Amino acid sequence: MSTPTATRPSLEGSRYDISARSFWEQDFWARNEVFSEFRRDCPVSWHRPYESTLLPPDEDTPGFWSVWKYDDIKYVSRNAKLFDSGRGMLMEDFPEVVAQASQSFLCMDDPEHAQLRAIVSQAFTPRRMRKIEDWIRQEVVSAVDDVIELGEANVSEALAKQIPGRIFADFFGLEGDADRRMVMDAAEAMLAWDDPTIAQGRDALEVYGEESMKLLDLCYELIDERRTKPGEDLLSWCVQAEVDGRKLEDWEIGAFFTLLAAAGNDTTRHSIAHALQLFTVHEDQRELLLGDLDGRLDGAVEEILRYVGPVQQFRRNATEDTEIRGQQIRKDDKVVIWYCSGSYDEDVFTDPTKFDITRTDNKHLGFGGGGPHFCLGSALGRMMVKYALHEVYTRMPDLRTGEPEYQVNNFIHGVHHLGATWTPGPKTGTSA
Repeated sequence: MSTPTATRPSLEGSRYDISARSFWEQDFWARNEVFSEFRRDCPVSWHRPYESTLLPPDEDTPGFWSVWKYDDIKYVSRNAKLFDSGRGMLMEDFPEVVAQASQSFLCMDDPEHAQLRAIVSQAFTPRRMRKIEDWIRQEVVSAVDDVIELGEANVSEALAKQIPGRIFADFFGLEGDADRRMVMDAAEAMLAWDDPTIAQGRDALEVYGEESMKLLDLCYELIDERRTKPGEDLLSWCVQAEVDGRKLEDWEIGAFFTLLAAAGNDTTRHSIAHALQLFTVHEDQRELLLGDLDGRLDGAVEEILRYVGPVQQFRRNATEDTEIRGQQIRKDDKVVIWYCSGSYDEDVFTDPTKFDITRTDNKHLGFGGGGPHFCLGSALGRMMVKYALHEVYTRMPDLRTGEPEYQVNNFIHGVHHLGATWTPGPKTGTSA
């Protein structure tokens, strides 16, 4: 039974219709202003079904709740028994077979979630993270080498996309430029299913399904190779990993590969692009950073993840009748938690619209609100952004970007294009 219409608060007017595809065609800051009004006037709000082409809504499709405040987002995130994940992770519904094949343990509840996450977590031991850190440093240097002599480029594509893409390729032992390029492109397209530039005439389900299938097909080929000839890569570790006598099945490895390709590649790529644009617009913060790069870089990464966190929302479903901020939520109701709003909550962050790399106690929601689904790759993501910015602002300190072109996307805060210029410099190991 869903919540009666009479008890569903919202804000009136098309300006507040976050279920309209046109809402997501607006500038980020226009949307952010709407989110601030929800936080102030209607912190738990009801919305009609999104105008989705994944599973187009009909008259029987239920709407969803939105949770806009920081503390409420954390409450929902950390109460997995009251708000489950197994019935869908986004404001839009996915066909079950598509979700199972591509979203891995993001779309699972315990005990299955805990068991699979425990197996996968073995790939992130301290010893293996040290190996990964070496990969990151090498690939960041290589990516900057490829552009530094040019003096100008679309840095969203030529730099920001390349860094996590190459690291993911090393992470999973991918060889050959064709496979690496395919994974980067498919990961980008898979999470931008609503964007017309990415879709190229396809509907959202075609985009998501076709791109995720490219990743799955490649993974299944590699699984067979790793079973007979394992290496020091994450795919080999996943093939060999075991908890309580159980190993991962092929479809589970494939779903994890697809999830990490999208989450590891695309979210980090957009964080790096946003960072380069932020340090162009906010000259004072750029000067602070360059004045003490090693001392201020960690704080800068945290503020970037708060200010322009790439993941905008996730969804849960209520497992029983409950309340959030006094609002009755019925069993089975969809509850969408808006990280991009919570990280701007005026009750938690002082002057939240100010980009401030010296901000302290920055408990943003860039990696979610905690609980069992807290981002497994948070340390890896931070590491990639940090090393990318260190290399760029050590070797290309005068880099300036133009105006970004953003994706039309209700899930990822994505950047299509970001032109930039800088003084050309030498590759590593060459003289100026």
